[in-house]
Amino acid sequence: MLEILKDLNVLYVDDDLLACENMKNTLGYFFKNVYIAHDGIDALDSYKKESVHLLLVDYDMPLMNGAEFLHEIRKTDFTIPAVIISSYSDKEKLIKAIKLNLVSYLVKPLEFTELKNVLLECVTWLEKYNLLKINLKDNYTYDIASKTLLKEDNTVSTFTSYEAKIFEHLLKNKSRVFSFDEIFYILDSEQTTKKSLSSIIYKINKKLPTPLIKNIKEIGYTLVGF
Repeated sequence: MLEILKDLNVLYVDDDLLACENMKNTLGYFFKNVYIAHDGIDALDSYKKESVHLLLVDYDMPLMNGAEFLHEIRKTDFTIPAVIISSYSDKEKLIKAIKLNLVSYLVKPLEFTELKNVLLECVTWLEKYNLLKINLKDNYTYDIASKTLLKEDNTVSTFTSYEAKIFEHLLKNKSRVFSFDEIFYILDSEQTTKKSLSSIIYKINKKLPTPLIKNIKEIGYTLVGF
């Protein structure tokens, strides 16, 4: 089951630099990309910018702690699998964090076997909430892991990394209009212009059964038809 994670990205949040270095190496065995943040504000920035599929968050951090960070995430995303990490002495905090819809929690020092078991729980969560494949119109689905559009499990088209980044952010925030600047930030490319972005959006819409991304004049783009 853990093989599924090889195509997914995880965000690990901890203010302990040594713990981050060790966990980046460990999580690298399981995930395609491991993003690191050292406080909740930094983590929110990474969450908005990157395609993140799973959250591992330390409780005690400066500026914004793990619970506060997850509280912000849950305002718009109630299903992304999240695991909080803390020490034995903080069990009372962990109990309070249950309302954050956690998959589980991990207690420091982290044991490799416990980490694997929690990651297995996260895979079950991803499947339970249908987060690996998103249903579109006319029996089409978008497979997040392979970045492909499927119809009845047959590949119809494959998205480029830029196309996938834009489409997945729009899917995650269906009711939002993303400004041009926000999309430029997500793509993290100084070479992207409104004209080149328009070309990317056009190519995404051409790959879909019906065009789902709409331009809001002089503002940005949003997802329609859901």
